[in-house]
Amino acid sequence: MKLSVQHETRYHYSKPVGFGTHRLYVRPRENHHLQVGTFRIESEPVGRCRWIRDAMENSIALLDFAEVSAELSVEVTFEAELLDENPFDFILEPHAVNFPFAYEVEELPGLLPYVEMGQSRDSLRVSAWLRRNLPNPPEETVPLLTLLNRLVHQSFLYQRRESPGIQTPDETVRLGSGSCRDFAVFFAAVCRRLGLAARFVSGYLYDPPIDGGPGANRAHGSMHAWTEVFLPGAGWKGFDPTNGILCSNYFIPVAVARHPETVNPIQGGYLGAEPVENRMESHVEMKEI
Repeated sequence: MKLSVQHETRYHYSKPVGFGTHRLYVRPRENHHLQVGTFRIESEPVGRCRWIRDAMENSIALLDFAEVSAELSVEVTFEAELLDENPFDFILEPHAVNFPFAYEVEELPGLLPYVEMGQSRDSLRVSAWLRRNLPNPPEETVPLLTLLNRLVHQSFLYQRRESPGIQTPDETVRLGSGSCRDFAVFFAAVCRRLGLAARFVSGYLYDPPIDGGPGANRAHGSMHAWTEVFLPGAGWKGFDPTNGILCSNYFIPVAVARHPETVNPIQGGYLGAEPVENRMESHVEMKEI
């Protein structure tokens, strides 16, 4: 299947301003079931674009601007080929079939950063949430994670938030609601409490229309976020707590991170001696070609 993706973001300012360098995490991470064809970034004012890769092998576009303006628009368009993938087509190593299990010595050094964050101060309520919602957990690893994924989906109210920032796991428990990025952070914290390596993923989710209307994705029309858990024998497997499903080939990862704040899709600021009123609007459109 081939998709066409258009992602437009506009910033409006109360008066003309200059712009610092903007960092864009918008190019998909190609892999064995995802290939990127044409890819284009257009901005107004026009910015000089250069590319780098960060420590997580994410592609970052850096835009430098020379003009001042009361509006900044960034439009990303690309085509992607999604090869068929069954999210359940994997076999765990024998030692990881049942939970709990220990990661192998050769895997552990690279995974420790994704496990150690589980005891952070902003996730103190996670253990209580686990005990309350999962008093008798399944003995097998995959059924356990599938159930936890579904529990997050069912336990919290989805609220789309355009404002910057991400709720801590404790805030999500206290509020009983959150956006897709909040749910991804919460699910990662749950996994880390269980000793599992988990990381945050930002990207796009193709949601086929149903009867001519929007699909079932709660975050339709915007970028999406989910969680990947490292399972021996299967590697990094995606779980989408916002929709309560395992990630299929319809999920297009753009960036992975330990700290989700580091991979916001568009990062940058305006230049000026005084604060300027501003607002942002963003929209994502995806269709089969």
